[in-house]
Amino acid sequence: MSPDQPESRLTPDRWREVEALFLATRDREPGERARFLQQSCGTDAALRREVESLLAADQGATGFLEPAGASAPDLVLLEAGARLGRYRLLDRIGAGGMGEVWRAHDVNLDRVVAIKLVQGKGGDPTAHARFRREAHALSRLSHPGVATIFDFDVQDGVEFLVMEFVPGGTLEVLITQGPLSIEDLLRFGAAIADGLHEAHQHGILHRDLKPGNVVLSEGGLPKILDFGIARLMGDAGAVPLTLTGMVLGSLPYMAPEQLMGEADDARTDIYALGVMLFEMATGRRPFVKPRREALMFEILSNAAPPVRSLRSDAPDALDQLVAACLSKDLGQRPASAAIVGTALRAIASGTPTGIVAIAALHAVRAIAVLPLRNASNDPAQEYFADGMTEAIISDLAMISGLRVISRTSAMRYKASAKSLPEIARELNVHAVLEGSALLAGTRVRVSVQLVTARTDLTLWSARYDRELQDVLDLQSELAATVAREIAVQLTPSEEMQLAGRGTVNPEAHLEYLKSRHASLAATREGVEMGVHHARRALELDPSHAPAWAALADALMIGMVRGAFVPAEALPEASTAAHRALELDPMLGEAHATLGTIRSFSGDLVGGIQACERALELKSSNGMVYIILGRALSAFERHEEALAVAHTAVRLDPMSALPRTALGDTYYFAREHEKSIFHFRMAIELDPRFDGAHTGLARAYEALGRFDEARAAYEEGHRVGGGVAGPSFGLAHLAASAGNEAEARRILAELTASRASRVISAWGIAALHAQLGDTDEAFEWLETAITEHAAGMILLRVHPRFDAIRRDPRYLPIVERVGLAGNAT
Repeated sequence: MSPDQPESRLTPDRWREVEALFLATRDREPGERARFLQQSCGTDAALRREVESLLAADQGATGFLEPAGASAPDLVLLEAGARLGRYRLLDRIGAGGMGEVWRAHDVNLDRVVAIKLVQGKGGDPTAHARFRREAHALSRLSHPGVATIFDFDVQDGVEFLVMEFVPGGTLEVLITQGPLSIEDLLRFGAAIADGLHEAHQHGILHRDLKPGNVVLSEGGLPKILDFGIARLMGDAGAVPLTLTGMVLGSLPYMAPEQLMGEADDARTDIYALGVMLFEMATGRRPFVKPRREALMFEILSNAAPPVRSLRSDAPDALDQLVAACLSKDLGQRPASAAIVGTALRAIASGTPTGIVAIAALHAVRAIAVLPLRNASNDPAQEYFADGMTEAIISDLAMISGLRVISRTSAMRYKASAKSLPEIARELNVHAVLEGSALLAGTRVRVSVQLVTARTDLTLWSARYDRELQDVLDLQSELAATVAREIAVQLTPSEEMQLAGRGTVNPEAHLEYLKSRHASLAATREGVEMGVHHARRALELDPSHAPAWAALADALMIGMVRGAFVPAEALPEASTAAHRALELDPMLGEAHATLGTIRSFSGDLVGGIQACERALELKSSNGMVYIILGRALSAFERHEEALAVAHTAVRLDPMSALPRTALGDTYYFAREHEKSIFHFRMAIELDPRFDGAHTGLARAYEALGRFDEARAAYEEGHRVGGGVAGPSFGLAHLAASAGNEAEARRILAELTASRASRVISAWGIAALHAQLGDTDEAFEWLETAITEHAAGMILLRVHPRFDAIRRDPRYLPIVERVGLAGNAT
């Protein structure tokens, strides 16, 4: 957050001083922040108030997706002794996400109260709407665990809420002194859960639960404060509380769904309660990162460390309960705060068994297969160990009751020094399968063990020795044994897929493994070797269906990477994929590759059908989700496309490509703030991936955040190593920003460059469309159709063509390229 200079009483010099101190303070821990401010501000109380108000606003509305031009809040200027109705302000005791909090004296009833003031006088109507909502929400509550509301009024444009004054300190201050005793943790946690349950029973969602919003009375009773961003669940007439481009809440305590502005369930508060329980137990939060993007990525993707890994005396039941509260999946969290409170009291009494439905945490429903070690120590056999790893992943992926991390993410941990629990947390899986593979002549040995993520205990281990010709039976037996050991029930179809697979030609199978190993390197040399080994496998055994699929895949990877000419690669790849399916109609990988081939050929309907068949057969090819999601987007089937894209991210969490594809999917659905979030998460994974930077730039441009868009376009060009020259992205940006002359200059340069290098006719058509050159846009679209431009599959959905959608010539072109209807 870098607020612009506010239009207020602050002079430019004073504002620079405030902003500099704000930026130096914002990322510090609460206790350190207070000490730093005290030292920095000295006796300048006004400076400290202004910085604290900015910090409060920053905490209340997370600035990761802030709209450009966000300004500093219009600060309330009231001094001690001022009167608000019958209340006299005594001293300022803090600041929340929406305003200042004062200790005050109720003259009529002669009692001390707490008064909360909204930020500014006659300020943002949305802020005032939230403030009124807080008053109405709190007025419904009467519970010892929630601070009582007394009054709500307005004076001279200043809205204020009068509530019970609780003289004790906050839970945040207590935690800064170190972990709580288990006894206090269980007592405080149960009381907070009770108060939270009372709010939920009245249809009130807090959405900003954190230790700073829990105050301890003199008797040690926790009371929940600040329902300032509470949302009435199910209230259709409510004013939306999530502002465009902003996420409400305090980042370290936000659930994954809250990062996306989708916090409309009581279990979002239960996640925050889980963070607080973790913090009370260990003295630290479950996710700690110095940068916001890194912290958001961990909240979104990584499992929290077990409580017992940081505090050995914590009861195992507490560890399991906290893990349940912190689940990424809403459905895996306790269904209500009452369940959490009951569980904490049961743990305190020493009788936790049967109180909480946490046995499911022991179940393994998500697994990662780490790259098998090459037991031969011969680098020439690396392909065999990697091939066996991919085969095991593929077989386990057939089991519908199991989420199996894709090869791309798993291979990131090849020869990793990280511990198995650490890897499991990063991949958010329940267990890890690791081991070694050895090829000695015609004998195969695979040794594996299954290790739990939470306890780092070996659940099962085994060694398999087979002749190479029986390797498929080895793989099937291993997959079936894993399913049995983790109590996953195989369906009859899955049992059939894993059984009776017969023998292989040993030499052909090794050539097939070499083909896969070489192709997946995705280099020009790699795909050329991949094609070579696949063809050699088919010379040895023309009936080897996986080798036909490997040939098709190598040709397609090479085409996408620019190693093969599409006009030559596509027909041969199509023939190979169809031959694989003639030999084995149940081969999911062949269906996946066929879906890619059809999509690149312009047959999106056929591509969707092939991809969906691949997923029915549990293909482990991660690209099938990306291809299918893009095709569904092309037909404006956004809800289905988003579901597919989210699945791709869950299965391949450490790869920037599926995260970027998810960002694209939100972009095509015109949900630009969410697309920005996922593009940034992709960049967090791989800052060198130019596609994520370019996608981020497009989304910024769509929201009118032109400076940020330009920076993202330029960074994408830099990391992508693109050739010097004009850029379609910068031309669109110039047009969007009103600089038509610059946009036309770049357009002319791009058009002229077609004489010397490949320049997309689709891109030129899109620029003409944005500039209002409707006739020229349609002329270039005709050229794009003739040249089979890849971008044509997005004609129906891409925002670049919004300007010409109502033209009578548009729909006929959409129909000509096969994009009419919904492809069902």
